[in-house]
Amino acid sequence: MNFFSSLLLLQLLCQITPSPQSYTVIPLRHRVDLAANFLQPTDVAVGKNNFIYVMDGVNNTVKVFDEKGVFQFSFGGKGGEPGKCNRPVGIATDMAGQVYVADTGNRRIQMFSAGGTFKQQLLMPSTPGGDLREPVDVAVAEGLNRLYVSDNENHQVLVYSSPDYTLLSTWGSEGSRVGQFHYPFLIASGENNALLVVDVLNSRVQIWREDRAVVSIGSFGVDLGQFYRPKGVCADRNGAVYVSDSVLGVIQVFSGGGEFKAVLGTEQGEVLKWKTPVGITVDQAHRLYVVEMIPNRVRVYDILSDRPIEKKYLP
Repeated sequence: MNFFSSLLLLQLLCQITPSPQSYTVIPLRHRVDLAANFLQPTDVAVGKNNFIYVMDGVNNTVKVFDEKGVFQFSFGGKGGEPGKCNRPVGIATDMAGQVYVADTGNRRIQMFSAGGTFKQQLLMPSTPGGDLREPVDVAVAEGLNRLYVSDNENHQVLVYSSPDYTLLSTWGSEGSRVGQFHYPFLIASGENNALLVVDVLNSRVQIWREDRAVVSIGSFGVDLGQFYRPKGVCADRNGAVYVSDSVLGVIQVFSGGGEFKAVLGTEQGEVLKWKTPVGITVDQAHRLYVVEMIPNRVRVYDILSDRPIEKKYLP
């Protein structure tokens, strides 16, 4: 492939290719940007008292903001001892306010109080073949008393009981079939205790219930309903599933059954583009939080889902 062909391909990958049909834009209203000397942040979660927890991965810290976006405090720091981190990626919270950190480089999950005090750690076991685990994210299903951990290196999800953290099972294996993964990344709890798993190199999101994949969302491509490099996933209070694509720079919305519903955009109906969007979450107030890794910020929006805008592709 020559230079000009490569350039054309890159241009195609940086936009959604129109199809001869209409589509829906769900508008967003920008509220605030969070910034506190981040260095390649990766994930975000909203916890007790509406505190916003941002995983500041390269700085090995969690930075905490109030709901107005004012910085409050941080915790963590580089190291291997309890309470310290080494290349952490994912973060989650529960209803009691506990904060869960996927401490990837130290191959463990750490639990902290809402105020950042270290409570306990869950060390990742090796595989039956002796391979080390690489935990990149963690999700809580409180209705099932379950804790889920995505293992990027071994293409699996580990399922633990909670609060005793006994390993119950492992889901998946390397591959492209339903129920398999090719580098699972960020995960989130969905409607009715489903687990949403970003399956990066298979260019899809899988929805798991109990011990099997029941829905596959998306496929490889640059059109609406497709992904090039999906990275972040979350569900809102109505069960809608949001997926960020770090290359295409868009966030798309799907039903819990995997049907494409809309793309997020401006109040004028233009498709919004972010730069390297990674972790995303929606809180109970229907606010969207988007981590932009390269710009080193988190953007916060009101989701105006009661004002959908119908758009038509140009011929």
